Amino acid sequence: MTSFMSPASKLELSIPPGETVRWSGRPPSGLLLRGSDLWFIPFSLLWGGFAIFWESMAVQQIYRGGWFMVAWGLPFVGVGLYMVVGRFFWDAYVRSRTTYAVTDHAAYVVTEGIGGAVRRYTGSVLDDVRIERRSDGSGTLRFGPDQSSGLWNRRNSVPTTTPPNAFEHIPDVEAAYDAVLAARA
Repeated sequence: MTSFMSPASKLELSIPPGETVRWSGRPPSGLLLRGSDLWFIPFSLLWGGFAIFWESMAVQQIYRGGWFMVAWGLPFVGVGLYMVVGRFFWDAYVRSRTTYAVTDHAAYVVTEGIGGAVRRYTGSVLDDVRIERRSDGSGTLRFGPDQSSGLWNRRNSVPTTTPPNAFEHIPDVEAAYDAVLAARA
């Protein structure tokens, strides 16, 4: 039986002795829309609508031995439901179990739960940090090489989750950025 450990507790256990936390934060909770949703929502509605149409047609043909077509369509309906609704709840689940931290030597992204991990960024990755500011002072920090080569990239991929190489939608992005600059010095 596994016991649940909060991301903050897991973070404390993940920081090596001798490192001091200079900044920590969390992404916002709840449902969140991203820029990629401008493209992905219409696509997911088309996919899901067609999959449900297919499945309803297949169900109507069952009396003609159409069980194969019904079975064939079920995975597509499942993917469609995930793309239309489920991905938002999965993203909220992941963000609710994510903590960010910057020590005097590294940056950490800690996620607990299904697919949980501790990611540590040091050295040249911290040299390549980009800040995306919003007018309210919040923003996103991205580490390492830019992964935005086209419409279908890591930031827009399914499942929509917090990118592993970013502190996403943090309230005071400047404080986090200053802590990263100090950590890489």
